Amino acid sequence: MSDDFEKHQAELIKQIESKKMELNNISSSTMSNSHSTSWWSTTNAATMSSIVLVFGLMICVLVMVLMRQGRNADSVLKVMGTILIIISSIFLVVAGYTDTQIAPVMGLLGTIAGYLLGKNADGTPKDAEKKVEPPNQDP
Repeated sequence: MSDDFEKHQAELIKQIESKKMELNNISSSTMSNSHSTSWWSTTNAATMSSIVLVFGLMICVLVMVLMRQGRNADSVLKVMGTILIIISSIFLVVAGYTDTQIAPVMGLLGTIAGYLLGKNADGTPKDAEKKVEPPNQDP
């Protein structure tokens, strides 16, 4: 009886070992597949970041051409500032920074955008109304 028990125990141990080997093979094959099918790597992030920066540089060159043609400097500043803020934001997102790293910078970029888009050519806020004095009515 003890021999049957030992044979049965040895057979169960062999089955357990073979199942462990199968699980190891399955997990190693899925691990290698997951690494090969990953669509976002550090190389891809660097490539995308470079593309965003080159695009931003092209936009800056375009704005410089507009300035040389004699366009209104305030309008060009608003356009260039807005575009640079958008490019900077996209770069930070594509570069892979986390939410906690990006949040303060996004706040600063939003403040700059609000300042650029919220002022007139003379530097006064758009909401500020100039006082118009009533005409002098001396009899």
